[in-house]
Amino acid sequence: MLSDRDTVSLAMSLLEEAINAALREHDVSQVGMAGSSSVADALRSLLAPKAVQAGLAPHDTHVEPDALQELVSRLEHAGYGEIIGSWIGDGGNKTIEPQQIAAALGPLANDLSRNSGLPREMLVQELARLLPAVIDRITPHGRLPHAVAAP
Repeated sequence: MLSDRDTVSLAMSLLEEAINAALREHDVSQVGMAGSSSVADALRSLLAPKAVQAGLAPHDTHVEPDALQELVSRLEHAGYGEIIGSWIGDGGNKTIEPQQIAAALGPLANDLSRNSGLPREMLVQELARLLPAVIDRITPHGRLPHAVAAP
């Protein structure tokens, strides 16, 4: 059985793998002009903003529990708690519409669009397709990772 610390490490190390799997699953081109997918960059910015701001390479970027909790809170406050709950919990993932993602993210959608180079409409459409699979994969035991203090 995994300890809470092991669960956090596992979930946090799965970000790049989860993003790549979701991209493959939905036939999204993974390599763009700059050598990486703009959609993948936006997902990393959403789920690991501090690492992205620090310039860490994608394979060194891990889920930041605070960022994941903020996303969950945004979706819950927008009225989509049941949807995000299905992505975290066991069982099938409920779909979300691009306009629901846009409403939940608010001005953050504009920031992600600007930083990724994707038009806002395309960004929220791709996030609506990919976030259920990414969140499902980074919460493999049906719960959010929690920040763990260093030993």
